[in-house]
Amino acid sequence: MESALPGLAPFERVAAAIRDAIVTGNEWSPGDQLPSNRALADRYEVSLPTLQRAVGVLREEGWLVSRGSVGVFVADPLPEQKRSETLAELRETVSTLRSDLAALEQRVSAIERSDH
Repeated sequence: MESALPGLAPFERVAAAIRDAIVTGNEWSPGDQLPSNRALADRYEVSLPTLQRAVGVLREEGWLVSRGSVGVFVADPLPEQKRSETLAELRETVSTLRSDLAALEQRVSAIERSDH
């Protein structure tokens, strides 16, 4: 499992990965059934309780629905909250912010030098 989200608990990283897979449509789309909890726990290399906690969070947020004795499905329609950014989009945003910050630091340094 990718640990590109430092500071998050394992269940939060799993929830983010599943949410990302739904938002991008790379794995699941609205109405699709997810693999079993055990299969998902193996896939994300976490314990079954950790996976179940992640699924619980996603159910509370409206991303997933459970159908007793049938399984867990991607909600259809997806929740009407702000669209979550994908991990790739977040990385790109951070990269852009870093370069903008560097440019601002250079401008401030130039202004400070010209004042003295």
